[in-house]
Amino acid sequence: MTTDVAAVVWTVERPKIVGYLLNPAHTDGASKAKYLLAFGYTAEAPERLADDLVSHAVAHWPGRRMLPPLGRPRLIFEGPVQAPDGRRVSLRSVWEETTPVQMRFLTAYPWKA
Repeated sequence: MTTDVAAVVWTVERPKIVGYLLNPAHTDGASKAKYLLAFGYTAEAPERLADDLVSHAVAHWPGRRMLPPLGRPRLIFEGPVQAPDGRRVSLRSVWEETTPVQMRFLTAYPWKA
């Protein structure tokens, strides 16, 4: 069964963006924050990063499906996205497939082809 990307509901939780990806003080997220902040993303405007993460996934649909030993399937998207400062930022984003038409954002980090 193939899923129509237009039918997918994408969920990006605000705490994941503000408290993790754009938080230079976060133990695990500091290097990701440094990378994203350098391209003009800010914790004051987390919606921009959330929107760009969804756009990134849609642009690189269908991505690569991964089945972890435990838990739900994941979709991995790799490629560029337009950053707030006008440059193209290369990302890998990881989404949990909660249903065939519902994806929940897990993480993103720099990606090199």
